[in-house]
Amino acid sequence: MPLGPWLVLLAAGLLYLALPIPPTLPPSPSLRDLLPYPREEREAWVSLHLALKASLHQLLGKEAARAYDRLLRLELRNQGSGKRAAYPEPKSALLAAKRWVEAIGQATRGQKVDLKGLPTAPHHVLPHAREIRAAASALGIPYGVLAAIVDNEQYGGDKALGLSRGVREAADGLAQGLAEVQGHAPLSRTLGLAQMSWEDALKQRERLRLFGAWDPARPFPTTETEARKALEDPYLNLLFTASRLRGYFNALLGLPPWDTRLLEDPWLYYVGPAWHNYPLRAQNLETWEDSFHGFFKGLLYQVVLDGRWHPEGHTLLPLKAWGPGAQPPAPSPLPTLTP
Repeated sequence: MPLGPWLVLLAAGLLYLALPIPPTLPPSPSLRDLLPYPREEREAWVSLHLALKASLHQLLGKEAARAYDRLLRLELRNQGSGKRAAYPEPKSALLAAKRWVEAIGQATRGQKVDLKGLPTAPHHVLPHAREIRAAASALGIPYGVLAAIVDNEQYGGDKALGLSRGVREAADGLAQGLAEVQGHAPLSRTLGLAQMSWEDALKQRERLRLFGAWDPARPFPTTETEARKALEDPYLNLLFTASRLRGYFNALLGLPPWDTRLLEDPWLYYVGPAWHNYPLRAQNLETWEDSFHGFFKGLLYQVVLDGRWHPEGHTLLPLKAWGPGAQPPAPSPLPTLTP
């Protein structure tokens, strides 16, 4: 028998063995390994984390609890490795998570929601609840993700006693004037509720068409001036933002660009605000204030936007429906597990 075919097969086998093997992900360290505390203190923090995870399981389901566990471990790994993290030490992150889970539990049970100490701006979000739900539903993403992005951007705009918001609004006005006169403006790239860039807005035409989310009777913007004017409309600002997010989510989940299925993975509450705020950090699996708190904001608003609430200071007050057919709410079957 000629040796030619056998030599070819042998050469192919040696080549295969010589190829580099893709590195496998290191096993996730145990939570105890991520907590640099004496044994007794460490066990107390482990117990708190497990209680918070159990609470979210009862309140929002198994996948939400898993997403919380994933985020907390990512934050603690980043703290230990020197990567960007939201907090300098584990106990600060756990205490912040505890406050968020308490607020989420209050909202789920239809109680008064105490937001004191949490970096959130519901007075900017709730007036646009209808637009947020409509825009997110049009692109098949959880509306809590979109609400968290609005909260992050508007909370950031309120910092420094309104100075940053005033500067941003002045820059927006100047940029709009330059765009109308010159056709383009060299400043103020993002606008509106979700701080969406006019360049990205112009790229959403095909996706919005695929989802049937754009009103065919309305001309789609084609210039910077038209895009800026569209982004001043709260609903269109949110619709463009939701479309941009959907493109990212499809790529992240390995879906075709034209896939229009409904997405419900709770991990999107983290990656959505993270990627919208700082794509490079999100790609590097860093955690920072907007991404860490954005996850919990997403969970909270997914509950809150299902009802009617009135913001009063650092509190959300549930509003009752009145009129014919209004029924008193049934007692919640959910136990109060939050420590």
